[in-house]
Amino acid sequence: ELRVRFTSPHPKDYPPELLSLMAERNNVCNNLHMPAQSGSSSVLERMRRGYTREAYLELIDDVRSTIPDVSISSDFITGFCGETEEEHADTLTLMDIVKYDQAFMFA
Repeated sequence: ELRVRFTSPHPKDYPPELLSLMAERNNVCNNLHMPAQSGSSSVLERMRRGYTREAYLELIDDVRSTIPDVSISSDFITGFCGETEEEHADTLTLMDIVKYDQAFMFA
């Protein structure tokens, strides 16, 4: 049976129907790479990511409630143009809240 794993999709590409399908199918890996890029809504806006910190955290809650044993990884960019210490701290708190299983970080 073919196994399916999602790699690096944009957070907007996780409709509830996809999450339900992932939870139902044994051949879909319970692993999601959900690139946050930053934990600061203002930095995300400068990056033109199209979502806020709050929307990302809501998606994480939806994922964990639909797929309880999910493993989540992410990408982060630190020192993005004009990033302040407070904005960087927002990223650190996001990482603490989500408790990623793996992360790729770039500076």
